[in-house]
Amino acid sequence: MLVILTSLSVSCTNENMEHTEILSSTLPIEKSKKTAKLLQNLNPENPANIYDIAGKIHNDILDVYLTGTYSCNTISQVSQKVDSISILNSDYLNLETHLPIDFQEIQEIIDNPQIKLEQAIANSSMTNGAKISLSNFMASMLLWETNDYAVIHESITTFEASVISNTEFSTEDKRIILTTSSIARYSSYYAIERKDKDWDTSVGNRVGALQGALANSSSAVNKSIVTGLLIQNLQTD
Repeated sequence: MLVILTSLSVSCTNENMEHTEILSSTLPIEKSKKTAKLLQNLNPENPANIYDIAGKIHNDILDVYLTGTYSCNTISQVSQKVDSISILNSDYLNLETHLPIDFQEIQEIIDNPQIKLEQAIANSSMTNGAKISLSNFMASMLLWETNDYAVIHESITTFEASVISNTEFSTEDKRIILTTSSIARYSSYYAIERKDKDWDTSVGNRVGALQGALANSSSAVNKSIVTGLLIQNLQTD
């Protein structure tokens, strides 16, 4: 794995911030209904998860980043650009202020995502039952992600329902798990629906979400996006 330089002095530039809206007012009625039904079936939301907003914000910020063309390659460059996009998102601003990203931690996730996942869960403040539940969920995601999104969504929401109804989990257990699962659910949706955007989910992306969720929702969003983008850069180089 290539070593990513973390120079703070270099900033990336926006080469193309134009957004193209495709509006088809002449679309036949039957086709419009079919398209609307398809989008409804693939909706990534889960209103039962009170931390669902974390996943929505993740996709909104990610979409702005990938719609623009940025020459960001280092951890500091990607982090600074994501920060600049995040502060323009009103939903994000309603969350707790995210903690500064530890560049070394990001690099370690990129180099050894599975090890960092195990360490993050083991060293967390969650109860033992919650740790086992989250560990099993992360392992299951590797199997679910090869399915159609409808299957992925159902699998994740079923898991979330079990977490919500678990009387042995603490409030903090549920906050960490449901924030992480929300971002995983939305990120998977983005990967399937926006393949042309050069985005794919990864273990590192989810580990970033978990590590950030140990602090708060905004850190989960920020860390997940930065880690995922950097891993994507390595895959496309």
